[in-house]
Amino acid sequence: MTGLSDSFNRLINYLRISVTDRRNLRCTYCLPASGISFLPHREILTYEEIYAVAKTTAQLGITNIRLTGGEPLLRSDPI
Repeated sequence: MTGLSDSFNRLINYLRISVTDRRNLRCTYCLPASGISFLPHREILTYEEIYAVAKTTAQLGITNIRLTGGEPLLRSDPI
């Protein structure tokens, strides 16, 4: 177990990793009318870094990992 808990003392055993902040659709959830600032590509985790974070946190007790965020095909690096 991670030993992490939220302010209601619920166990935190999950991690959400965002693949990218880029989107090609303009839904109100992902890209509000006010707009957002995109991160420079050099500040987005590489695939190797995503794997390392997921592997390390799993070893520390995280049991659920969700990959989410943006449109992965808009990344500039190859898969």
